[in-house]
Amino acid sequence: MKSLDTSTFASPPLTPPISDEGSPPAAGPKSDNQAVPTYDELPEAVPGFPCSWEYFNTLVTEEGAKDQLGTLNFLSPARVTAARNEIRTGKTVSLNLSLNELAQDMSAFGGRKPPTHEIMAGMPNGREDSVNFNTQVSSHWDGLRHFGFFHHNLFYQGYTPDDLANSNVIGVHSWAERGGIVGRGVLVDYLAWITAKGEDPGVNSGRAISLTDVLAILAFQQTTVQPGDVLIFRTGWMQWYKETAPDIRHDNLCIKHAPGAHAFVGLEASREFVAWLWDNQISAVAGDQPAFEVTPPPAIGTTGWLHEHLLAALGCPMGELWDVELLGEECRKQERYSFFFSSMPLNIPGGVASPLNGTAIF
Repeated sequence: MKSLDTSTFASPPLTPPISDEGSPPAAGPKSDNQAVPTYDELPEAVPGFPCSWEYFNTLVTEEGAKDQLGTLNFLSPARVTAARNEIRTGKTVSLNLSLNELAQDMSAFGGRKPPTHEIMAGMPNGREDSVNFNTQVSSHWDGLRHFGFFHHNLFYQGYTPDDLANSNVIGVHSWAERGGIVGRGVLVDYLAWITAKGEDPGVNSGRAISLTDVLAILAFQQTTVQPGDVLIFRTGWMQWYKETAPDIRHDNLCIKHAPGAHAFVGLEASREFVAWLWDNQISAVAGDQPAFEVTPPPAIGTTGWLHEHLLAALGCPMGELWDVELLGEECRKQERYSFFFSSMPLNIPGGVASPLNGTAIF
């Protein structure tokens, strides 16, 4: 199946990346003669799932080594340098919920335990503290260890559960060691677009945001995506969470629905959408909703979940539960939806996920 014509949002021809000896694998083609394959050209290392593994392995300088970064390879030094042009006013916006923001409703999110925080008085004039938390308990990145293929027991690069148990491969430490996730960010404000149309965003009714919707939103914002961009979606789910009375919210999330039985707004798990992300060399995706992809997701064994296509097949980081309300306000105020983006995942060897630790700079 061919991906949709996205020439309206296509980027200029890519320039060769800048690379330094000893740095992580460079993004983009090694030379003008080595183009990034299109999505339709990627081999299906797992049936039904075009995979980036073979291409990204060609960028690794160590013989026989497998790539650990996935689509973060698209964040070349040249693209990060170009992203500095997004800093014009110096305004900074945090994208992080407090660590305990969702604590009272944790049973709705896979039954994860709420975080605990203990402050200890080591001496009269000093304090230390200890925090115990699930790395996906608040605004976070899903790492490449988080999700593999159903029925195949394989993760990104074909690693097995035994590989993950006996080594630190594809852990979030690789993202931290490369210097974090830094580049040009773009807000895709679905909520503003759907509201302008006079329609209900369907935040708790399983509204699927299609590629057609995404392209319409970008046109509505007059926004063009560029290779290496981090796409951040504002669906309205977090606005609903913050503005709804706690008892009503808890009843909806934790009483009326069992974990995994919710119908949350999110991105449609379509081949067209995944192909568009790859062909535009998007480095990472994120949103303010619980699962990034629409829930309930496709039936297992059919078209595949976005978690399978993005994390396992392409190696594309996925962010969830980001706080984008102030980001939306600042984008509207400045009349632009692009900005400099910086995120530093925790340096946890073999880590599965990480708090976001993210900032937008205008």
